[in-house]
Amino acid sequence: MINNELKNYLEKEYSKENNYKKILSKEGRVINMKRKILNIAAIFLIVTVVGAVSTTIYAKIQWNIEFKEYKNAPSIETKGVLDEIKEDGYAEVIDMDYITQDGISIKINSMLLTDDCLDADLTFKFDKDVEVSSQMFSFGYVIYDENHNIYGIHERMHIGENSKNDNLIFYIYKELGVQYDKKDVFAVQLNDREGITNVDINEEDRTIDMNINIRAKDKFPQSKKLYIRIFDPGFTMIEENDRETLESTEDFKLSNAKWNFEIEVPDKFYERNTIELKPENSIPGIEFKRITISETGMSIEFKSQEYDGLIKQGKDMETEEFTNKLNELLNITDSDGNKYKELSSKSTEEEETYKISIDAGLQDLDKKIYINYKNDGVQYKEKLIEK
Repeated sequence: MINNELKNYLEKEYSKENNYKKILSKEGRVINMKRKILNIAAIFLIVTVVGAVSTTIYAKIQWNIEFKEYKNAPSIETKGVLDEIKEDGYAEVIDMDYITQDGISIKINSMLLTDDCLDADLTFKFDKDVEVSSQMFSFGYVIYDENHNIYGIHERMHIGENSKNDNLIFYIYKELGVQYDKKDVFAVQLNDREGITNVDINEEDRTIDMNINIRAKDKFPQSKKLYIRIFDPGFTMIEENDRETLESTEDFKLSNAKWNFEIEVPDKFYERNTIELKPENSIPGIEFKRITISETGMSIEFKSQEYDGLIKQGKDMETEEFTNKLNELLNITDSDGNKYKELSSKSTEEEETYKISIDAGLQDLDKKIYINYKNDGVQYKEKLIEK
């Protein structure tokens, strides 16, 4: 016997039409939920993108503001000409006097210019109301030529504060229109090393004589004009406690101004005497790529597997031990056995190839110069002769 009540209930509850409507209804809720989730994700993505873009735009705006401040900083300029070359290689800068801003007067006195060296002597003179620590005084500079070849950029170290000159090198590049590699921003500069030295202090005259020294990576160009810009003069005061450890530091910036010097370089300065040398006989274990000597220094570029191995072992040695071993492996001496000082050493792009600078000049050729190299425990010594 058919139970009509049960039949009617099942047909009503499980009918295809009703179930289809319920499925559509549930599916609709799922789709709506998915749409809501996608909408939220899209909004989040837009906010993230807009935030990132806004940060980039803000950073760009801030960079432009700071660059404008740098470019529009108070500036003064003067011009001069390099005079006759003296016996020591230096030439006086004539037709040039002090230029003054913010109670600080600066003058370029003389320059030495060779294929591998730029050396400039300058004097800072301070008004009586300018307080300065003579011993701790320093400054920043950029030197470039008429073709915007950059000889060097030096930034004063700011100790005890967050430096605001982090982008200074990029401001200079932008101002001069210099293209550079973001992975190696220093590659466009012509120097191998550079620095400044405090030469003399005259408390009575309130003057400080300083020296800028720049050494070339390879060879300086034949520039017709050189531009020296001095900026960020200042000093750092350091306080130590009773145990002679650093207690606190404070940086003092004396001016935001720029002092600009344009120096004309006569053609006679490019009659430079740079001689290429070679060992009188070949030495096992080392290949000499190029050896040059000028009035101001000697440069040796070579390839050596043993030297390269010693360089790599250096990380596990004490500094003194490492330096002594390098010096024993390769050094330059005169006829009396006196060793010439190694000024710098660096690797090149070629594998196992290095370039070192030696404190020897053309005047030393009269004494005869020898290159000494130890290969597999055997000491070799060869005279350097003109190539």
